[in-house]
Amino acid sequence: MCPARGQRDERTGDDSMSTAESWLLLTGSRTAVAAAIAVGIFAVVVAVTLSGAVPLRRYEAMLYVFSGLITGNLTIITVVVSINQLLLSRELRTPPDLKSEIDGMIDYRRTIEDEAGQIAPVEPLGFLRLLFETTRQRAQRLGGLSTTEADAELASDIDRVVTEITRSADRVDDLLKTSDVGTFEVLSTTLNTNYARDINRLRQIKSRHADRMPDHIDDAVDGLVELLQNIDIARQYLKSVYLQQELAKLSRLLFYAGLPSVVVVTVALLVFTASDGAALPRSLLRLVVPVVITVGLVPLAVLASFIVRTATVAERTAAIIPFTTPTQEE
Repeated sequence: MCPARGQRDERTGDDSMSTAESWLLLTGSRTAVAAAIAVGIFAVVVAVTLSGAVPLRRYEAMLYVFSGLITGNLTIITVVVSINQLLLSRELRTPPDLKSEIDGMIDYRRTIEDEAGQIAPVEPLGFLRLLFETTRQRAQRLGGLSTTEADAELASDIDRVVTEITRSADRVDDLLKTSDVGTFEVLSTTLNTNYARDINRLRQIKSRHADRMPDHIDDAVDGLVELLQNIDIARQYLKSVYLQQELAKLSRLLFYAGLPSVVVVTVALLVFTASDGAALPRSLLRLVVPVVITVGLVPLAVLASFIVRTATVAERTAAIIPFTTPTQEE
């Protein structure tokens, strides 16, 4: 039984989604989601056909339907070509552009390694765990400094922010410990992790207590803010990598589903070229027609299953620090 809306999804850390909704939009295998959509289409068409609402007496209407399915699938194959052109346009870069991008990534990686005091893993999962663990340690260090060396009001303000950041880092780390190594599985643990408000609160604390904040606490606050910004950089980079991988997989699956679908619907269309409109008995048509329609709509089901996830990811990561959106705060 699925938990009600409002319960936390353990994989994404999302309090606003039910498990079923989370599976459909995020965590479920896209092929499984597409299969579920196709089964739903088949069930609806069969129910309508068996109810008598579709008597299957005028075969011209079915010819129009099948012709439309063929045209639609050919259009989807064209979409595959467009997606691959988009991917190629991002990959075809000049050596100076590639060098600049690599240098930027190396500098970013070294920054995290300097903060962590160790060499960072090359896998997204290990790198993100190191980044969150370092952030948690720096937050706790700031909390300890404020407790022993700051006045009560400053210590209380810092403690509230540190507690929230530590809790968030622990939650993400727990999810990463049980996560698969895929790019999306790693990215999904950070979809509801936006530290824009925490950074803003830390800046407000610095401004409000500037006259009595010790220098080393001030430096610790600046270091924590920089780490929180680096988390968002990592998240946005993982999103770009994920979207490229997802679009490549989508184009491949659409091609695999589109060609067989066109062949099946075309054969079904040719069946109705007989002089009486169909070479099959009416009783068999009540099963054949739903199957052909479902097969013809499989590419659309594949496209829908991928689009809902990429759109959800884009919505959850639309804003970058120092900004946030209501969706990212759910």
